[in-house]
Amino acid sequence: MDVIPAYEALVTPHLEDLRKYCFYLTKSKWDGEDLYQETLLRSLIFFSHTEPYVDVKPFLVRVARNLWIDQCRKQQRRRMLLAQPTKVTYTDNDYVEVRSMIEWLAERFPRRNIDMWLLFQHFGYSMQEIAEDMACTVSAVKSVLFRTRELLRNRHRLTDGRNVIRLEVERWSRAIMLDRPQAIISER
Repeated sequence: MDVIPAYEALVTPHLEDLRKYCFYLTKSKWDGEDLYQETLLRSLIFFSHTEPYVDVKPFLVRVARNLWIDQCRKQQRRRMLLAQPTKVTYTDNDYVEVRSMIEWLAERFPRRNIDMWLLFQHFGYSMQEIAEDMACTVSAVKSVLFRTRELLRNRHRLTDGRNVIRLEVERWSRAIMLDRPQAIISER
């Protein structure tokens, strides 16, 4: 494999600056080292599939910064989920509307499709985050979301007939009403 020596030649002059930048971003030796390693891995994968940039250092800095932003957003979303109190009863009038929509979906789609659809459409997860949380590939997520989207567009072809599991409908409804995507992921 001649990609790795070429990659090393491009990246080696910038390794120390990249390491310092990762420590600067994270303010932690451990997190900085993890970010540094992840940046090198992602850039190696990128360069193995495309032509390398002429100026590698700004690219490495951008990869590190974007990875750190993604990680911070993910941690913030998880912290917010853990900090929210859990309601047991619902007094919201929208509950009936949400519940009926979820029941309609549950009658027509498999559980996996609904889980991915809700995480992507309602909670704003990226396909990469869904793939990581649901232990599958990004391609599988894209495929499921595409098929679900196509079936929703052509509703006239959808038929009733699936047995609806009330506990799952309640779990999905609760996840939406409480804005807690963790309720969908934790049941995997």
